[in-house]
Amino acid sequence: MSTNNEGQKYKIIRGRVEIYRDFTMNLLSYIYAYYLDKETLSLDEDIHNHFMFCYKKVCDEFLNEEIDFTQNDVIVEYFYTYYYHHFYRSDKDVQQSYFVKFWASIFDVDKPKNKNTFKILGELYSKFDLSITSKKNILELV
Repeated sequence: MSTNNEGQKYKIIRGRVEIYRDFTMNLLSYIYAYYLDKETLSLDEDIHNHFMFCYKKVCDEFLNEEIDFTQNDVIVEYFYTYYYHHFYRSDKDVQQSYFVKFWASIFDVDKPKNKNTFKILGELYSKFDLSITSKKNILELV
């Protein structure tokens, strides 16, 4: 899948999208699995520690497959900021199914996307791809 979006050209490789989707969904799963409650995670430091614990667990799983996301500060910041505002500090009790549906719509390359959804996919793809420059990552072959 390729597109010319406001002067930027994205070449989306399906195999990478699937890996990035799996990473995103695993992170979401851990955030909910290890989340206690808003009262327990009320301080920013506790929120950050919880998020980083979950992020590290996902990274460790991918390291077993020789894919290293541990040094990708851009993707850490992206997801931390996203979940900080949309989950940890949200006034609403957001169900996990909401995020599952949201991320599934972003990463589903077989369904048509509106401009905003495609922009999010392109941004995430480029942020994740920063990890692929490492020679030890098998994704260089994809």
